[in-house]
Amino acid sequence: MKRLFFLLAMLAVSQGINAITPELKFKNDGTFKIVQFTDLHIRTINPEQADKVYARIKYIAKVEKPDLIVVTGDMVLIRPAEPEICRFISVLDETGVPWAVTFGNHDEQQDLTRSEMSELYVSGKHSLNTLNEAGELADLEIPVFSVKRNTPAFHVFCMDSHSYSTEQGVEGYDWFSPEQVQWLRDCCLNRTASDGSIAPSMAFFHIPLCEYIDAWSARDNPREKYASKKQSDGIRGESICCGALNSGMFCAMKETRSVIGVSVGHDHDNDFIAVYRDIALCYGRFSGDNTVYNHLPHGARVFEVREGVKGFETWIREDDGRVVNHNLFDGKELKAAPRDRALPYGVWSDIK
Repeated sequence: MKRLFFLLAMLAVSQGINAITPELKFKNDGTFKIVQFTDLHIRTINPEQADKVYARIKYIAKVEKPDLIVVTGDMVLIRPAEPEICRFISVLDETGVPWAVTFGNHDEQQDLTRSEMSELYVSGKHSLNTLNEAGELADLEIPVFSVKRNTPAFHVFCMDSHSYSTEQGVEGYDWFSPEQVQWLRDCCLNRTASDGSIAPSMAFFHIPLCEYIDAWSARDNPREKYASKKQSDGIRGESICCGALNSGMFCAMKETRSVIGVSVGHDHDNDFIAVYRDIALCYGRFSGDNTVYNHLPHGARVFEVREGVKGFETWIREDDGRVVNHNLFDGKELKAAPRDRALPYGVWSDIK
């Protein structure tokens, strides 16, 4: 079966039909909504925990009605992994929403290679993932088209932040390669308009950038003009576990003027958003269950962008339907959402 998935994926690549499909568009009201699930840590040692994770995905997808689902790593952590990955894919497909996944540092520790897992993930009915030349999940630039014109008005990057350092003498988590940094830079610069304008974008991956530490630390520095306590919201409940070396990815994001926000996972007890040098650095909310450490209510982070607006609205939807950390980012500043933007209380019991 895995060999069949691989052959089908390779056939699609060879025939040039591995482009991102279906075409994503802003809705008629000019909005586009992304739900980020992260760190599911699905284990079948206790089947009830896996069932709760799948119910959470279905519930939040039903309440939020997103246009795109992104899962930022550490998904199925069990041996044998293939049956549970297939179940996970079927749950994502059941939502009817286009989706993409990125690997975390724990995904490759199972009994499947990255290539074998990638073959499964690209096989999903609503999967936007594609394979790269190595047969693994490719870094994606997903265009979101204008509701009025047949041109992209927003882009979503889904990238592989890898797992652990392979550099001799450097311990810790891995970082983006120079080729990935250049790829993002090229993607952004290649769509700069003749008037110098550039469509905004967001980036999703697993391991936070080194600048997350800078963004949080700057809150307590009265001389730091690039961030402040007013420019952050949420919880930092544990150390920020970023890559061991700075890859220059944040620099590329800043210099190309396209990326307005980044959202990661990895640190289960962090869910904050902090603006640093006009880029919003976000954590998703831990979406798994009690199979690994966690001290925050389980849920997911939601982003809503508007066509032609360099910014977004974001909040966290928790299991009990509650909405927390509801903020507006205007491309410069982070502000609490006004009362008239209150979101409906979801009904978890409808799904269970």
